Amino acid sequence: MTEPSANPWALAVADANWYTTEHLFRAASPSQASTLLLHCLDYRNAWTQGRRPFRNWSPPTHSVSTGVWRRDLALPSGWMKRFPRWGMVEIARTVKKWMRAEAAGKPLALVMTYPYYLHLRDQLQPARSIYYNVDDYALYWPGSADEVRALELKAVRESDLTICVARTRWQELTTLFPDFAQKIIHLPHGAPSGSIPPEPFHRPGPAPADVSHLPRPLLGYVGSLEDRVDWELVTEVALAFPKASIVLIGRIDAVGRPGRARCLALPNVHALGWHPQAEIASYNQAFDVCLIPYDVVHPFNLACCPTKIMDTMGSGRPMVSTAIPECRLSRHLFDVAESTAEFIASIDSILGNRSDDQRSQLRWEWARENTCEKVVARLIDAIPKVS
Repeated sequence: MTEPSANPWALAVADANWYTTEHLFRAASPSQASTLLLHCLDYRNAWTQGRRPFRNWSPPTHSVSTGVWRRDLALPSGWMKRFPRWGMVEIARTVKKWMRAEAAGKPLALVMTYPYYLHLRDQLQPARSIYYNVDDYALYWPGSADEVRALELKAVRESDLTICVARTRWQELTTLFPDFAQKIIHLPHGAPSGSIPPEPFHRPGPAPADVSHLPRPLLGYVGSLEDRVDWELVTEVALAFPKASIVLIGRIDAVGRPGRARCLALPNVHALGWHPQAEIASYNQAFDVCLIPYDVVHPFNLACCPTKIMDTMGSGRPMVSTAIPECRLSRHLFDVAESTAEFIASIDSILGNRSDDQRSQLRWEWARENTCEKVVARLIDAIPKVS
């Protein structure tokens, strides 16, 4: 790790659209940085979110907490991929105006969450640039995969620091760039402080109102109900524990996922839909066992660091996961199953011990040592100082 800058940074995050990214950088200490969270989206997505031209299309930069500001920008379609040099102009203008008003004299560190933000870097010429990688972006835009990979390679070569939230991506990039390995680090998501109670839940906590009537044990999954879920596995769990309630919290997309309809039709499977992030901790604390039933061959799962790991960790509740790469790193904290039979056996063992796997204290302490505040402080400390 390098020494931090002697003065606080002007930290511009492009962009903070993902909840986990915003939550992380929003936790930055004012003693380390004045932080601008940029939320950039095109006109269509702005309209979908209920924003209207001339009313709340692109509200002005505003303070959200001490030392942290936010700016929402609605930009023309194609601003990121097809016309990035033109599309980034308004974002660059926003950052410069914010620096003059709120971060004058501080060196600018630009956090780029997508490789396309290299075009913003070229316009801003920051003192330091950080490539913050949360996924394999070529999977986002398969039709532009070659372009995305080329831009990512450029981002890693030219950035002062590359952060990979997933170990798999860190391994890929350090293998591709052995000469730059010292400036590529693996830094998983932090635990939201609001999800960490004063003491760990050694036993399940009170159930929220909409699940309080369901028979226990409650076996819970929080996340989008999409193809990243191994629906055959969830079905087998529901059949193996017919007296349990399988609680699924998350949006159901419109695509007909193989096996999902059969699973959701089972009498002990309860899909509750989307819930605000602020409510998620109360569900995790109430579950007898928290589940991460991810498909082990899905490309996104191979390259991800599931946010639900740290969202759940602070509760102390037992977790059972499939053996995706990032979860394999946490076998000391929760059960990671290599097969459906092992997944079911892990749940059965935990339930047989009164929903306690004897590791609640360990998980709770791990979350306290890896809060968003502490993780973002490590990230900022890793930015090479400006002399």
